[in-house]
Amino acid sequence: MEKKTRKTLILSVIVCLLPMILGLVFYNKLPEQMPIHFTIGDVPDNYAPKNFALFGIPAISAVVQAICIIFTTKVNKLKNNEKPRIVKIMEWFIPILTVLIYIIMIEVPLGSTVYVGKSILLILGILFMIIGNYFPKMSYKVGKVIFHPTPKSEKTFRKMSKIMGYSFIGIGIFLLMMIIWA
Repeated sequence: MEKKTRKTLILSVIVCLLPMILGLVFYNKLPEQMPIHFTIGDVPDNYAPKNFALFGIPAISAVVQAICIIFTTKVNKLKNNEKPRIVKIMEWFIPILTVLIYIIMIEVPLGSTVYVGKSILLILGILFMIIGNYFPKMSYKVGKVIFHPTPKSEKTFRKMSKIMGYSFIGIGIFLLMMIIWA
């Protein structure tokens, strides 16, 4: 594993584990059963023990993050050892999502008014738009690394990546518009 990837791995795993500090700060103020799942109406409908919610979920996220980075490093490399930009962006999705969801998970039992559904729609809408922005900009050689099976020609790849890009941006806009109706 190259130095840059190792640095990303360590830093992103630390970001996944960082919310545990917030859990320690509020540990005594939180209930023994923490909400970990919510209905469409932002009502908690599934709970977990406090220790698992505060420490287990970030630990699991850190392990998943490490596995994802190791896997994508082995699979998605170009000939010059550079990762496609979209892979670099996706490497930070799990850490950012972990921090945001952890904050929501802490805020709800503390009595804050958190719109869980709207928060998730916002996160996913932005993610889809970012990914959609990068699909048309990918080069054909990057497509050979990411897409399996690889498109037969560069013309087919260009058409496919534009359609995917517009689709992802459209889904992102739709998710952001859903915030108004949610």
